[in-house]
Parts: sequence; structure tokens; C-alpha cells
Amino acid sequence: MQICELPTWLTKDYMQSQLRAFHQDPQLNVLKLWSNAATGKGENYVGIVTRIHVELEAATGGAALQRTYLLKEGCPKDAPQAGLFAEYDVYAREMDMYEHILPRMTQLLREVGIGDKLHADAVCIDREQGIMLLEDLTLLEYRNANRVQQLDLVHTHITLQMLAKYHAAALVLKQRHPELLSRRFQTSFFTRGPKGYATLFTCLFRGLIRYVQTQPKLKPRYHAKLTRLLDNLMEYGARAFDVNEDDFQTLTHGDCWTTNIMFQYDGKGQPTTVVPIDFQFSTRTSPILDLHYFFSTSLQVDVLARETELVQYYFYELKRILGQFHYEGKLPSLLEFQLQFERRRFLCVVIALVFQPLMIYAGDESPDFCKLYQDTAEAISFQDSVYESDRAQSIVAHLLPIFDAKGLLDEQ
Repeated sequence: MQICELPTWLTKDYMQSQLRAFHQDPQLNVLKLWSNAATGKGENYVGIVTRIHVELEAATGGAALQRTYLLKEGCPKDAPQAGLFAEYDVYAREMDMYEHILPRMTQLLREVGIGDKLHADAVCIDREQGIMLLEDLTLLEYRNANRVQQLDLVHTHITLQMLAKYHAAALVLKQRHPELLSRRFQTSFFTRGPKGYATLFTCLFRGLIRYVQTQPKLKPRYHAKLTRLLDNLMEYGARAFDVNEDDFQTLTHGDCWTTNIMFQYDGKGQPTTVVPIDFQFSTRTSPILDLHYFFSTSLQVDVLARETELVQYYFYELKRILGQFHYEGKLPSLLEFQLQFERRRFLCVVIALVFQPLMIYAGDESPDFCKLYQDTAEAISFQDSVYESDRAQSIVAHLLPIFDAKGLLDEQ
């Protein structure tokens, strides 16, 4: 990773003050600071993540220690996509998650004997500077699975266990402290009103249409349908997120895919625990949206083929954890939950056919965010390159007949 220049305000004194408070060590001394980029190509579009290296001396004395922390900032105000993210309030939302929501969800889980780590600890939330300083989960030997290879069944089960804990804790939090979730958690990728992601999804979906037009086996059956679908893409997506007071709903992660979850592994290389990261799009809606998004972006083909069983697995985990809370609120039956899962399936059309090829992209073109929503020659070239790999083409060829048979490509 490349060396990064520290912001002028991020001094040794600043870090020392924050680390003394976090570690409850008023004698802790910061001796040296340096940094490098913490994410690679195709891993983060929403902001800037910098790994801060700190050489420090604890009050107990002894040799100097080296620690790392993650600095999360929004994209620069002069960046082309800055206005897009401002529409969705992603930075303030994630600050609220780390400062107010996630610690309380963790506390609720611990009250019923669930001690699993639910998030990286926040060293500080500095709203004046617009940054979050978080613990570096790699120090605890967490790491991402391969986003291109995607997840096997063991990784998938562990992630579904985590989502069940997350959703259950959020559901109980809403019951006990409804004021905490009353603002900033209503906006998703498909929310009516904001235009940023409408532009992005429209551009990427046009890339899909251009690809289908070049395929003799796909064009006759799907090109016209996909072209007509484009006009209603965002409205149909919004309907998938719509909930009313009678619907089973909670706080979702909102962007749960391979790069936004980190695993610990045992000596045999098998995953043992998982922690979610990146909470910019946490939204109050049906937990089914997290399942569709996760399934549509992150699962190997043979695992996705077991989708109905995976929904059942998640549902029983959720029901079990809510039982530990002695939850007496609304909970659908498994049959009702499976039917709701099917009713919200349109999300998969967009995420599986557009986001998934982008998420597994391993080509040579630079995946700058602006190329996702602009219609310049350079941007269109990148959008088209997403469908050049055998994997992406296999995904499209496999899923289009399924979505068509379910009526998802027709007017709704």
C-alpha cells in the first residue's frame, strides 16, 4: 500500500489525547506517526480509509510499542461523487452507528450471554473533523475473504449467524430506545427522491443492456425486456424496501458483501468468527434486504443454489436469538418469511446482474467511482469491461432465465 500524507490536524498531540482517553492511560505517550492506504483497488468507493501507524510508550514503561488504527474520512468535498454521497447522509449515519447504535446493540447481546464482537471499537468520533478513528481488526487477525472467489457454505453460515444477531439486537434496541433509530436510517440505495444512485444504477444497467445486445443467445429473449425495465428500475427497487407498520422490520446493515465482512480463522484455515464493517447504508427496513444483497453479491454458485435452505437457516437463528431476549413482538412464521423473501426479490435483478459483476471485477481498468455513473467514453469503456470476464458472463447467462421465469423482467 502506498504511503499517505497525514492531515495537518492529525498530530502526535491529537493522537495522544485520543489514545489516552480510549485506553484509559493518562501517561501514554505517542512517539511517532505515519500512514498508508488501507484499501486496494475496487474495495472502497464511499470514502478514504487510511491505516495510521503509531509508535507509543505506555505508562508501564518498557520498549516502545507499534499499533495501527484506521482513519475513515468522507471523500474530499471537491471529488466528483461528493454531492452524491451527501444526498444519502452516509458519513453522519456511520458516525451515529459507531458512536450510539453498535455499542448499545453489543451491550444488549451481552445481556443475554452473546459476547461476539459486532463491530470495530471506535477510538474517537470527531464530527468537527468529519472522521472516525477505529481499531484495526487485522491486529486481531481478522481478514477479508476473496471477493472474486466469493464465499463457500461455511463462510456463508457464519455470516448468516452474524446477521441474525445484528438484526435481533437492532429489533430489541428499537423496542427499548426507539428514539435512537428515529432519524438518519430511512435512506437506502433506492430511496425515492435522491438522484445519485438512480444515475449510477441507470448507467450500470445500460452497460448490462449493451452486453446483452452483443450476445446472440441472449438478445432475442432479454434485450427488449431489459430496455423497457430501465424506466422503472429505481421504482421497483424502492418497492422492495418499502415497509409499513405491519411488516417485520429492523435495522439492516445495508451493504453486506464480501469486502464489508472480516473473518477470523482457525489453524486449519476454517472461519470461526465474523465482524461486519462499513455501516454507511444501514437502513430501517425488512431484514430480507440484507439476505438478498448478501446472496446476490457474495456466494459461490453451489452455495447460492441452496438459497431456500439458507433463508431457513437464518430464520431459525434469528428466532433462537430473539428467544434469548424473550422477545414477544411480531415475528412471521417461516412460510410467511419465505413468501416475503420472494416478494422482495426484485432487488436481486439489480444487485446480482449489475453490482455483482462489478464486485468481482479483476480487470485492468481503473475502477474510479466516477466511471460508474458518467457517460463519457472512458466511463462507458469501464462499464462494458465489467462484463468481459467469463465469470460475469456466466452470472448473466444463468440468472436472466431465472428472473424472467419469475416475472421480474416484466412490467409490475
